[in-house]
Parts: sequence; structure tokens; C-alpha cells
Amino acid sequence: MPDDIYQVRQVFTPTTPARVTFIERESINTKLVNAMQTPGKQVVVYGHSGSGKTTLLVNKLHQLYERHITTRCMRGLTFDQLILDAFDQLSPFYVSEASQAEKVTNTVELSASYQLIASKLAGSTTQESGEIYKRILPPQLTPQNLARFIGAANCCWVLEDFHKIDDAEKPRLSQLMKVFMDMSDDFPALKIIALGAVDTARQVVDYDGEMKNRIAEIRVDLMEPSEIREIIRKGESALNITFSTGVKDSIVSYSSGLASVCHHLCLNLCDAAGITQTSATPVPIPADALKEALKLYVQEASDSIKSAFDKALKEERKNKFDNARIILKALCKVGEDGLARASLLQSIRKTHPNYPNSNLEYFLHKLQLDDYGALIRFSPMSNCYSYADPFYKVFGMVLFEEKMGHRQSETLSTELEKLLRQFLELQAANGSSMKLRVVTKSIVSRD
Repeated sequence: MPDDIYQVRQVFTPTTPARVTFIERESINTKLVNAMQTPGKQVVVYGHSGSGKTTLLVNKLHQLYERHITTRCMRGLTFDQLILDAFDQLSPFYVSEASQAEKVTNTVELSASYQLIASKLAGSTTQESGEIYKRILPPQLTPQNLARFIGAANCCWVLEDFHKIDDAEKPRLSQLMKVFMDMSDDFPALKIIALGAVDTARQVVDYDGEMKNRIAEIRVDLMEPSEIREIIRKGESALNITFSTGVKDSIVSYSSGLASVCHHLCLNLCDAAGITQTSATPVPIPADALKEALKLYVQEASDSIKSAFDKALKEERKNKFDNARIILKALCKVGEDGLARASLLQSIRKTHPNYPNSNLEYFLHKLQLDDYGALIRFSPMSNCYSYADPFYKVFGMVLFEEKMGHRQSETLSTELEKLLRQFLELQAANGSSMKLRVVTKSIVSRD
């Protein structure tokens, strides 16, 4: 009987940071730890959704900090609301009793100042419309005072999805980072750690040139196959189960570097095999559980992603070239960093020799728009185009029957194709706007 008993959802965590199966990523750890331990250094951690950046950061925070506060950014969030959210989360550190305040801050005056601002906030609201009220930021709650409160509480402040903050607010965020940096002499642990999507690191620096050498930009790349295998190995050990070599190879291949996909497939496999917690005796997971696991994954993941492909592949009128499909299929064959337009055109012309550059330029723009699914992204830093999300690439590979190029993936690819056809045809029968049976056929060049 294993020493520790884990529930399966403690081990495989597709939507929350991993703890039991956390993988130390040596290529990133040193840079991240050095930045977090350097007084005054502000940190931007960025990478694809599902690449494991949140898991990496959360585990490092627990290793290096006594405590931290987290603000989850969203569209429309103002700078003042950011300040208020951080202030509210500090409340547990600034209790009313002076003796307890001393234990946390060693400064009774600072606690009194916090309570004064809190009392002003309690009575400071304005009505925007109807019954919606907005709290007014009191003059005393300056960025400098917020930095003192966070620093005295020995906290760092994490901004999740900071790329969602409106551009108009980002110059003030950049200035706030500078305030935190300037006050690090009094509070060495004081730090903002911004967590964002690919290509968002430079946004902060672009708004304030003074921050160029004072922000550590930590890119979290997609995982290596060996790292995906290590997630599986740790999960097997924690639950006292074993996957066959073929199943593990398939999971690694179709995870495409995404830790979250690996967790999702492993969890589905355990569910299909009836594994709910650590087994008292070793349990081999039957290979035929893979089909049920894939079916569940496709059903869960396909709906919103399929909707994006529906928008991209809709035919407004008959054209000589099926432009969106040609471009999306070509992007299935490139790495996560994508290709420059000229290189992408060369790739397309291997199968469509007369494909016009003007078509490519026009549809590359359209495929970035919400009305067309926003399936691709352009990186001004690399001047390259790629799928906006690796999940889209995985789905596109199945949809267009593009193999990974690894022999181990063939079984999984075939299985996914069958399941995806069934799923899409069911959607089409229920009134989908696109002729999906045509989409799931092998792509044939059109006149």
C-alpha cells in the first residue's frame, strides 16, 4: 500500500495548477528563481495557454514566498480597480488589534493607516447607472501607499492574465511597477509578477522605457516530450497505476507540448478505467480505455473550438481557392513560433503552385478577426504567423487529417479522426451552419 493516498483529481489537474505532478523545468527555473529573489526586479511570465506557466509560478511562489496576493485581470478592469482589489486582499494582514498587527507588519502606524483608508472606502461610492455602484479610490490610497502595505506584509502581487488589461491602463501599470522597484530598498521582497499570454512581455516595457533593464521577461515554452512523460510517470507513481508504452507515446504525441492536454487525457483514462484514488495494489490501465478517454476529450474540447473553425471555414461565396482551409492546413505543419508570410507562401505553393500572395495576405488578416474565429495570431516580434492557441493546432491536425510525423501518433490520430467525424456529423445533423461532412474528408486541391 503506498504511503500517501491521492484522489485522481489531485494528481491530474487539467484546469488547476499541478502539485503532485509538478515538473521542475530546469530550462526556466534558474531564470525565474533568480528574478524572484532579486530585490526590485519586476517579473513578467508569459507563454501559451496550457503550457504550464501558472503551475510553474504557483509552485515557485510557495517555495520562495510566505504569502502572495493574486488579482485576476479581465477586460474592462481599470487601474483604480486593480489597486482596490489588491488593497482588499491585504485585509487579513492588517487586523484591528494592534498586537496582531505588530506580528504581521511590525508597524502599528501602518495598520492604522490601512484602517483609515478602509473606512473611507466603505463610505465612498458613486452610482453609475441604475443600481450599479462604483467605489471611489481615496486620495490616500496611492501606488506608493499600496506598495508599503504589500511590502510590510511580506507579500508579492501576482497579476494573472495582465494582457487583458485595456491598453489605456497599461502605462499606469508600468509606472506602478517602477514604484515597486524604487521601494524595494525598504521592502526587498516587494514585487509585481505579471502572468500573460505569448508576446505580452514587451507591452510593459514599450510603455515605459525606464523599465527595459528592470523587468525579467520569462518565457514559458511548450513542454518537451520528456517533460510530458515525467507528468505521466509521476501520476502513475502517485496513483499506483501503469499506462502501456503505446498509450503513453500517444498521449505525449497529441499533447503537443501542452501540459493541460496531457492532464486531461490522463484524467479521462483514469475515469474510463474506474480509478478514483491511489490503488492499494498496482493497476494496469487497459489500452482500450484510450478510446473512451479520447471520445470524452473530443466532446468536451470540441464545442468552442469547433465554433471558431466554423467561423473560419464558412464560405461567403465560391472562390477559386478554399483560402481559409489552405492556410489553416499549412499552419498545422509548422512549429509553435509559426512562419513568416513569405515562408508560409512557399509551403502552400508546394501543393497549390499558383496560390496568390494577395490571397494569403488578405486571409491572414481575416483569420485574426473574431468574426472569423480568431484562429491565428501575428507576432510583431518575430514577424511570424501561427495558430493563436496550440489547442487550435491540435484540433486542426485532426480536422485536416494532418499527422504529427511521429509513428507513435498514428493510432491516436486515427482514433481521434473517427471520433471527431462522429461528433461533427452529429453536430451537423443538429443544425450546424457548416457542411461538416465535407470538412472531415481528405483535403483535395480545388480549381
